[in-house]
Amino acid sequence: MARKVSVLLVNYNGMPHLDTCISSVLKQTYPNFEVIFVDNNSEDGSLDYARSKFPNLKFVANNDNLGYAGGINAGLAHAAGDYIAPLNIDTEVAANWLSTMVAFLEENPEAGAVTPKILLYNDRTRINALGLNIHISGLGFCRGLGKQDRNSFTAEKVPGVSGCSYLIRRQLLEQMGGAPDWCFMGNDDVIVSWLLRLMGYEIYCLPESIVFHKYSLKMDSEKLFRLEKNRQILLLSTLKPMTLLICLPLFLVIELMIVAYSCFKGPSYAKAKLAASCALLRELGQVKQRRRQYQSLRKLSDLALLRKLSWHLAWSQLWGIR
Repeated sequence: MARKVSVLLVNYNGMPHLDTCISSVLKQTYPNFEVIFVDNNSEDGSLDYARSKFPNLKFVANNDNLGYAGGINAGLAHAAGDYIAPLNIDTEVAANWLSTMVAFLEENPEAGAVTPKILLYNDRTRINALGLNIHISGLGFCRGLGKQDRNSFTAEKVPGVSGCSYLIRRQLLEQMGGAPDWCFMGNDDVIVSWLLRLMGYEIYCLPESIVFHKYSLKMDSEKLFRLEKNRQILLLSTLKPMTLLICLPLFLVIELMIVAYSCFKGPSYAKAKLAASCALLRELGQVKQRRRQYQSLRKLSDLALLRKLSWHLAWSQLWGIR
């Protein structure tokens, strides 16, 4: 029998996207899947609408907005699948979206997760993401953003999954403690990918599996705060002290570049960058706890881990330029 897949749709005031997203998911050619609709305390009536329009879904109603990663974990607690497929609500998926990803994981045990080719919803000839490029400093960038789709069907190893859509083995997600709900949102896909690497697994992008995403490249001070805080916590939680010391000059250069970027963008960005550093100091106790948890997952050395990541910084994406 085909292994069961649990598709997790995390919703927060996503009314305009429900019909397109859910209808496309329900048209999958894959024979064995469930759809779990996780609502993060929406205020736009989208939960009631989904319940009435799509009554065969599983529904999880959170009393608070738990963020994207927290929503994934809320859905995971009710999931019956061997594979977990988080999916952004502002998407449309091709009919073979699931079947292609499941087949690849079934045939490639060294792969911990796969991510589809994600095209821009309003320009379906151009790429949103072919997975992520993850810099060794913990910064994540969309691979191929804005480039012309080459219609390739060749699977390729990538540094990370796109949080918009990926398929992961349930056992591995649970082993790492679920999605990183401590980050709320922002860098959750980088963290999941980083931990999979630490556990010794490969990640692939499968261009044959296609998602259309209503994506716009943007940065604001709140997003910068979360990205920076979560990035620094990831580094301190996973890299060994000697690695941190060796990489300190590089990390300081990156830090100065981000500080300069924040100051150039304006006072709200500069305050967000400072607030991220202060939040890191306040959470050092939790960082030590996560460090013990994440070190127990380790199968790769830091050198082997960093070799699988990127040394290229796509600064244009920070500036909102494709």
